[in-house]
Amino acid sequence: MKKTLNILVICVLVMLTSCAEKTQTKNIEIPKSDYRADFNQFFASNRNSIITDKINEIRVDSLQWLETLYKNVNYSTLWVSDSITLNKDGSKLLEALSDAKSYGLDTRLYPINELREIHKEIEGIADKKSRYALLSRLEVLLSYEYMRFGRHLNYGVLDSLNEVSILPRKKFNINLPKYLQIAYEKDSLMEKLIDFQPKQPEYRNLQKGLAKYLEHASLSTETVAVVNFRQDSVKSIVQAKKALVLHNYLSEEHKDSLYASAIENFQLDHGLKSDGLIGTNTAKALSVSPYEYYQQIKASLERWRWKENWPTDYLFVNIPSYQLRVVNDNKLSKKFNVVVGSVKNQTPEIIDSLQYIIAYPYWNVPKTISVREILVKAKRDSTYLIRNNFEVIGKDRKKIDPTTVDWGEVNKANFNYSFRQQGGGINALGYVKFIFPNKDAIYLHDTPSKSYFNREIRAYSHGCVRVQNALDLADYLLEKDQNRYTMDTVNTYIKKRKEKWMPMKKNVPVFLYYVSVEADSSGKITFFKDVYGEDKKLIRSMAINNI
Repeated sequence: MKKTLNILVICVLVMLTSCAEKTQTKNIEIPKSDYRADFNQFFASNRNSIITDKINEIRVDSLQWLETLYKNVNYSTLWVSDSITLNKDGSKLLEALSDAKSYGLDTRLYPINELREIHKEIEGIADKKSRYALLSRLEVLLSYEYMRFGRHLNYGVLDSLNEVSILPRKKFNINLPKYLQIAYEKDSLMEKLIDFQPKQPEYRNLQKGLAKYLEHASLSTETVAVVNFRQDSVKSIVQAKKALVLHNYLSEEHKDSLYASAIENFQLDHGLKSDGLIGTNTAKALSVSPYEYYQQIKASLERWRWKENWPTDYLFVNIPSYQLRVVNDNKLSKKFNVVVGSVKNQTPEIIDSLQYIIAYPYWNVPKTISVREILVKAKRDSTYLIRNNFEVIGKDRKKIDPTTVDWGEVNKANFNYSFRQQGGGINALGYVKFIFPNKDAIYLHDTPSKSYFNREIRAYSHGCVRVQNALDLADYLLEKDQNRYTMDTVNTYIKKRKEKWMPMKKNVPVFLYYVSVEADSSGKITFFKDVYGEDKKLIRSMAINNI
């Protein structure tokens, strides 16, 4: 029995050794196939049937992009690995398209589900020719979506801005096939894709802020109708707590103990006074859904994509934030609160450059204001014009004594005068005015109406921009300009009660823009009220284009 077992063990060992030798011989004898070269040859040979204007029911609108790209790379493929599946960049591109919302782009713009289904189908195909055919189509679609996504990141989604902006749009000068080719040759496909985005710090900060915002924010369309505390203080607080939970400022378990700090943080993040009181503006901000706030960020990012890169030095008035920023060498030097045009008399978006600072300026009253406001007050009070230092100018451009005119008989039809207010403390322009010539006759100026600067919503002017501490702005700009005129000059002419025009040596760029969401360099986002309803209009246009 023992002898039989020994013979059996020897037989098993011989068999195992024989199998191992056969396996080793088999691995050495079969040459490794170069699947990538084989696939590229298939792709090049069948390119005319692969690169078409409709691939797997997905419409390709810019066929020329693809034809140019693949001709330039000699019909090599960009998104395929040696094992004939998607390579690392191909998988990352699918992830980037799926995460388009982090860049303020609608994922519905891209056929993400269809691309993933094609990829999944490829993984299950054993037949080489069938696998090559489907993978070739996925290769072309990925290149096309890369270029579309890049264009959207750089230039925006809308084809036309006629309905949403009066400013000229930057030109799109990127050669997309060449850009993609270079990115491929430098092995930096995904880095170059993200680099399509605008370079302005304002855009980059906001995009970074959006990515952080999406980590915690709910995109729920639910709303909580919060009332002003003066209307019903108990209901106001109860509803505010619900809204703060919805917006992730509070959790259910801490909605009572942490309420005070949560409401103040919410107010700070929405450009409101952090007084903890649920006033009209705070109640309205709390009543907005999280999804609407996300849409507001999308709209602001879209606006930045339309703009040329800015110079390093400039003045920037952001209309919804009611702030003027002085930027030098791409760094914030000064910040001023401003009052902008009312909803009825909106401040337009403008690109221009500062050419003059005027000390002790006259106010040449526009005709519409003269008829609608000044004339009405003159009719009611015969001393109004003299008390407020208004001069009356006739058709011959000569001054007229206001007491010689029967203002009760003057109306819009027979108004043949113009009003000019002398400089001084009660002058509507205050002591200084900043001129950047434009067709709308908009400018920056001082004002005697200081109380408006303390309000949360500062949209009260006739269209021009009132600047808090405007004399400090004049002082800074004249010194920075190394101008021959100084603040002493300004003060001298104020004392003399004489108007003085002071030309700038260097014309500083001035931007008046409408961007209702901003972020600082850390990505902390601040929302502002869409005071003119411009975001609502843009969001509607984007929705129509996206679906």
